[in-house]
Amino acid sequence: MRQIGLVLKRGDKEALVLAREICERVIQSGRRVLVEPVLADLADQWHAEVSQKIGDEADLLVVLGGDGTMLRAAALLNAKRTPVMGVNLGRVGYMAEVSPQEAVSTLEAVFAGKAVCVERMLLQVTAPDERPRRVLNEVVVHWGRIARLLELGIKVGDSREIELRADGLIVSTPVGSSAYSYAANGPLVHPDVEGILLTPICPFAGLRRPLLVPPDVEITLLLRTGEELMLTLDGHTIIPVRTGQSIHIRRAVLPMIMMRLTHTDYFDILREKLAFL
Repeated sequence: MRQIGLVLKRGDKEALVLAREICERVIQSGRRVLVEPVLADLADQWHAEVSQKIGDEADLLVVLGGDGTMLRAAALLNAKRTPVMGVNLGRVGYMAEVSPQEAVSTLEAVFAGKAVCVERMLLQVTAPDERPRRVLNEVVVHWGRIARLLELGIKVGDSREIELRADGLIVSTPVGSSAYSYAANGPLVHPDVEGILLTPICPFAGLRRPLLVPPDVEITLLLRTGEELMLTLDGHTIIPVRTGQSIHIRRAVLPMIMMRLTHTDYFDILREKLAFL
């Protein structure tokens, strides 16, 4: 690993302090630091370089923040198996598993080849604009304004079409099963159990319960009726869609590779973050 990318919120003071410390350690190790253009004014202070395509150019992404920052980092990954080390600076961060106190030691373990590496499934979504996008948590089809029933046709592979009349539909990864899908009464899916989860939002007819399908089938959503519909990806990308269009969702070719110091017990995370079990 020769180039280490930093992804963080520009206005997060805690992240900026930790980023400076991480930059110092990376430079001391003889490696280069890459930052996003939004941090260009700090690049000289940190002895870093600005990268327009940090997900492609970095050999490791160090993400400082909560789940929102992790989701943004996932969107930066393209055609390269760039590992990600997430440092949790959020209040209820679930995906970033490294504590701020362990950030430097975990980074050094990564450099020494002693860190634990796990893969997390991503989805590739092709919207009506035909541009493929990758998501870590979920894809949501919903109304743009007031909640009203929309009608969808759902095709799983070559199967017969499943009808759905509901306020919307959430299509999530196992990681995303603990996010919006869980709030919509979807099941929790262990991240090691690969599959694609379909969770209807306030269903009225058709698919009334969540459905977990194999990870390697393509899902096609056919927009039957509805006006001012929206497609939301990981909570940060919103795409207007309309009746008659279709959305294609499948497993992304490359997974998200997460780096951490030790194996983390999934159920310990559930107890801490979701306050149950």
